[in-house]
Amino acid sequence: MWPWGHLAVGYLCYVAAIKLRSEGEQTLFTLVAVAVGTQFPDLIDKPLAWSTTILPSGRSFAHSLITATLIIGIVYWIGQRLDSKEGAIAFGIGYLSHSIVDLGPGVVFGVLTGDLSQLKWTTYLLWPLLPSPPYPHDSSFYEHFVALTLDPYMITQLVLFGVAVAVWIRTGMPGAMEIQQRVHKHFRQGRETEQ
Repeated sequence: MWPWGHLAVGYLCYVAAIKLRSEGEQTLFTLVAVAVGTQFPDLIDKPLAWSTTILPSGRSFAHSLITATLIIGIVYWIGQRLDSKEGAIAFGIGYLSHSIVDLGPGVVFGVLTGDLSQLKWTTYLLWPLLPSPPYPHDSSFYEHFVALTLDPYMITQLVLFGVAVAVWIRTGMPGAMEIQQRVHKHFRQGRETEQ
C-alpha cells in the first residue's frame, strides 16, 4: 500500500476507535500521532532494506507484530508518563493498521476463500521467527516507484484517501484551527519583534 492509502486507513480506524470507545478526540497532536504511526513501519524498513542490506525486506523488522508490540508498548508507557495516552493510542492504531493492510486484498480474500498458498505472504507479521516473503519490487525506491500503476488497488487507495478527507471535513477539520492559531501567533510575534 502507498503512503496515502496507509494514512487513510489509519485515520479512518482511529476515528472508528474514538466512536467505539466513546472517548478520545481528534486534535492536532492525535492526528499527527496517527499519521506518524501509519508511516512508521515503512520509514524504518524500506531505507534499511533498500538503501542498505541491514534488513532482508522492506516488510520485515518494523512490520512485524512482534516489533509493533514492543514499540507500541514503549510509546504507550511514555504517553502515560507524559499524560498523552490518547496520542499513544492514535500512534498504535496507525502502526497496527499499516502492518495489517500491507497484507493486501489478494492475500486476505485468498485466505478467507481457502487458498492457503496466500499464507506465504503473511510471514512478515512474525519476522524474525518467520522469513520475509519474496516481494517483487522490493529492492529500491526507484524500482518501487517505476512499478506504480493506476490499477484498481491504487484507485481504491485514492478513494479511501478521499473518504478520509471527507470524514475529516465532516468532523469539523480537527487540528486545522490549532494550526491557524499557531501561524497567527507566530506572525503576530514576528511583527511585534520588528517594532
